[in-house]
Amino acid sequence: MSDARQISGELLARLARFGRVYLLDTVTSTNDYAFSVAERHEPAVVLAQNQTRPRGRFRRHWHADENSLCFSLLLFLGDPEDPQLPQLTQFVGLAVCHAVEQVTGLRAKIRWPNDIIVEDHKVCGILCEQRKEAIVLGIGLNVNQPGFPEELELPEAGSLRMAANREFERLELLDAILTWFFRILDRARNEEVPQLLSEIKARSSILHRRVEIRTLLRRHIGTVVDIDVEGRVVLRTTSGRLTVISAGQARGIQ
Repeated sequence: MSDARQISGELLARLARFGRVYLLDTVTSTNDYAFSVAERHEPAVVLAQNQTRPRGRFRRHWHADENSLCFSLLLFLGDPEDPQLPQLTQFVGLAVCHAVEQVTGLRAKIRWPNDIIVEDHKVCGILCEQRKEAIVLGIGLNVNQPGFPEELELPEAGSLRMAANREFERLELLDAILTWFFRILDRARNEEVPQLLSEIKARSSILHRRVEIRTLLRRHIGTVVDIDVEGRVVLRTTSGRLTVISAGQARGIQ
């Protein structure tokens, strides 16, 4: 990412369309920082060069370095008809897919509920959280990593550079992700949720596949037969029973 002092006024103005922009060198996590400024009650984009304690869902550690694009979007959605958190996670995933393809030409897929996959490698994690009326959408995208140290034990991790064999400008990806997300949010507010759900399903890496889904309490194995309007997976288990799962971690199995 360009140093904050080198970001052009034009780019800052483009980013400011989405909220107050915070450009940070180091922060514990961009999600935490976004919540810390929520009392201003104004949308914000929090962008950090480094995170000391980045995290994923269920408080899992998320690896991030200077080759990552790590940012959070702070929103306040007041209309009762606005999308809820599970839907927003899916919409962010769709926006990331569109942005990655626009900037890199790589085909991206969504692995429910919050991973983005390129060429069977995880390149992005999404963490959406809510505290009272504040909603924070956190994105960690592996952009320019040439590889990952073996000691990190991340066999499925990948980056856009590894897939395309070239580097990309992270701020261009940031602008594209935000542009696509607000375009999708406008569509959702204009009663296009069924169409968006169809687009999400078309990019799913698990729909109609046999998977293992681990939740906090148990492990499910079966075939994903649907993803519903609330972003939940409908799983036909090995016993033939249909189970609806709202949160978990999915992995494809043979």
